[in-house]
Amino acid sequence: MTLKSAQVSSEKTMSQRLWAEVKGYGEALVVAFLIVTFVFNTVGVVGSSMRPNLDGGPGSQNVLQSLLQGDRVFIPKFDTWLRRAGILGAYSRGDVVVVREPANSPTAQARGRRPFFIKRIIGIPGDHVRIEAGQVYVNDFPLNQSFITASGEIRPDPLDFPVVTQSGGQVTGMVIEFLEAEENIAYPELPTHGFYTSAIDIANPDVQLYYGETLASLKSIPADAPENTPFVLDLVVPEGHYFVMGDNRENAKGGSEDSRYFGAIKGLTIGGKASAVIWPPMRHGQWNWRRLTPPETFREIPDPS
Repeated sequence: MTLKSAQVSSEKTMSQRLWAEVKGYGEALVVAFLIVTFVFNTVGVVGSSMRPNLDGGPGSQNVLQSLLQGDRVFIPKFDTWLRRAGILGAYSRGDVVVVREPANSPTAQARGRRPFFIKRIIGIPGDHVRIEAGQVYVNDFPLNQSFITASGEIRPDPLDFPVVTQSGGQVTGMVIEFLEAEENIAYPELPTHGFYTSAIDIANPDVQLYYGETLASLKSIPADAPENTPFVLDLVVPEGHYFVMGDNRENAKGGSEDSRYFGAIKGLTIGGKASAVIWPPMRHGQWNWRRLTPPETFREIPDPS
C-alpha cells in the first residue's frame, strides 16, 4: 500500500467515524423528541401554588400531600394526544394539569409569560363555578377546600395573589405590589404592559393599586356587597374551557395565580395531565413517589343542571 492510499484510507475512516457519531447523536435526538412529544415527559414544580395550606382532609399540613418546589411530575403525552383526538374524552375535575400561562394573567402582563405552570382543574365545560366569602362552589356544591381570607385584609407582597376590591358595585382596584413609603408618597414600579397608576398619599407602608386590562376584564360586583371585600366570582365554564386553581389559596404571599384572575383556560393550552410524582424519591425520610389522584370531594360534585 502506498503512502497516498494509506492517507486516503485514514481520512475515509475518520470521516466514517465522524458520520457514525453524528448519526448516533441525530438518532438519539429524534428518539428523544418522539418520546417527549408522544410518549411521556417530566415537568419540574416551580413556586408554591400547588402546596396546600388546608385541604380539608386527613392529609392537611402533610408535606407528602403537597406538590413542592423541586418535585418532578410524570406527564404521559399519549394521554394528551388521545384526549385532543377525542378518544379519551375531557379532563376530569380534580385532575392536576400542566398549563401554558395565559397572556392576560397578572404576572404575564407585568413580567412576561412563564412557559408553563401546574394547576388543578376545578370546573369542566358547563360547570357553574362560584367563589364567595372564601368558599368555592361547583354546581352549588361546596368544595371541601379553603380559598382566601374572607376579611379582604391586605397582606405584604401579594404579587402572586392579588386582592381585588370594589366600591359601589364596581371593581376599584387590584393590589399587586407592596412598597415602602418615602415621605408618605407611594412611587410604584410600573409593569411594562397594560396598566396605569399614580402616586398615593399614605402615612404607613403603602399599598399601590394598579388599574388596566386585568380590571377591565372583571365583571361588576353587586351593589349591596360589603365594601373592600374580595371579588365574588360567578361564572359558567364555556365549552372547550376549564377553570383551574392552585391548591395554595390562603396565603397571599406566594399563593396561586389562576382562573380567578385570568378566567377559564382553553383546553388546547393544557400541555398534559400530571399522573405521578417521580422525583425526588424521598422527602423527610418518607417515600415521595406517589400517584396524583383527585381528592374525594371532586367525586361528590353533581353534574350541572
